[in-house]
Amino acid sequence: MANWQELRIIINRTALEGAYAVLSNWGIEYFAEEDTALVDEARRRGWGDYFPSAASSEKVAIVCYFAENKLDKGQQAELKRELESLKDYGFDPGPVLIMEGTVQEQDWAHAWKEYYHPLRIGQVLIQPAWEPLDGEAAAGQIVVYLDPGMAFGTGTHPSTAMCIELLQQLNLEGRTVWDVGTGSGILALVAAKLGAQVEAVDIDPVAVQAAAANRDLNELHFPIKRGTLDDLQGRPQLIVANIVAHVIGPMLPQVQKVLAPKGFFIASGVIKDRDGEILALAREAGLRLLRRKEQGEWIAYLFQRGD
Repeated sequence: MANWQELRIIINRTALEGAYAVLSNWGIEYFAEEDTALVDEARRRGWGDYFPSAASSEKVAIVCYFAENKLDKGQQAELKRELESLKDYGFDPGPVLIMEGTVQEQDWAHAWKEYYHPLRIGQVLIQPAWEPLDGEAAAGQIVVYLDPGMAFGTGTHPSTAMCIELLQQLNLEGRTVWDVGTGSGILALVAAKLGAQVEAVDIDPVAVQAAAANRDLNELHFPIKRGTLDDLQGRPQLIVANIVAHVIGPMLPQVQKVLAPKGFFIASGVIKDRDGEILALAREAGLRLLRRKEQGEWIAYLFQRGD
């Protein structure tokens, strides 16, 4: 694996446009931008529910990586001078800082597997697909083989674990279950192994591919397609959605509408700050809260259609 040179350029946000022109003149076309303003904008627009805590700053970091044609100290000093000279063109770069580091290239798509081990949640054992099962499964134990790949859902996240716990508290034998936002397919797999007739959807084609691969790995048979709740047809006895609050909230009236009488809805992926909002929207939609689980800053709910 190659060692990459990392150059972290700290500059005023107001000079970004000029900095990009300088980098382009140097032939530097691929870089990442770290800017607290992006987090602030995402929070303001509601693009998600959880945001890293970072103090707002007028500074931004432009992070560049070089496997070849690395910049030596003299070139870094020249680049710094050119960035500082942006003030001659009406920009305010402020004090420019360039910090050099080294990054060891890794196969990031698989490196995390070293830290992912079998996980028991109630009677469900989540078994990494690349590890052999340690002995025989215990009596009554449900083994789900999983390789999430680049899709969300390993069972280690509190929102997923709480959904798996709630699934085991329901009688799913022969029931129709829809998994909306299936990710790796983990909740659909658990529901199917608990006897449900499952359908799963996700808007992300990577997730659909990963979920289908995990379904086949577990020798199960149920449809998985790209789509949303609106793309499913029928009257399920249970809908499960481990997504985020700003998606779950608008779903609630449609969930109430399509659920079979006395049907259930498991919702998770909601942070505490959105708890009251989701509960209020659920009541408004005609869904009755049966159980509420909390783990860390995450909330999961079991609702029932209020007929």
